[in-house]
Amino acid sequence: MKTRLIQLLNEGGESWDYELIDKLLAEYGKSGDYWKWMVRFWMVELSCGGIFNIVKAEADDGSHFAKGKVLYRYDISDFGKARIEELLEA
Repeated sequence: MKTRLIQLLNEGGESWDYELIDKLLAEYGKSGDYWKWMVRFWMVELSCGGIFNIVKAEADDGSHFAKGKVLYRYDISDFGKARIEELLEA
């Protein structure tokens, strides 16, 4: 699922975290808080690992996760793009 998350961002360009989560969970038939927060955790990992860039952050009005939680808009980094290329060649 984590690899597919990277592919989704690579294919779709800049996206909000909740947009990526909705797409990923729908594809895998998953739902609920556990999966939503797990995918958010993966995004943090991918950002810390240099695969994702955070291009914008704003406070949630309560319609996505919870009022006051931070929403992130991500883009894939050049390093992330190179990594995707390597994975697809293998």
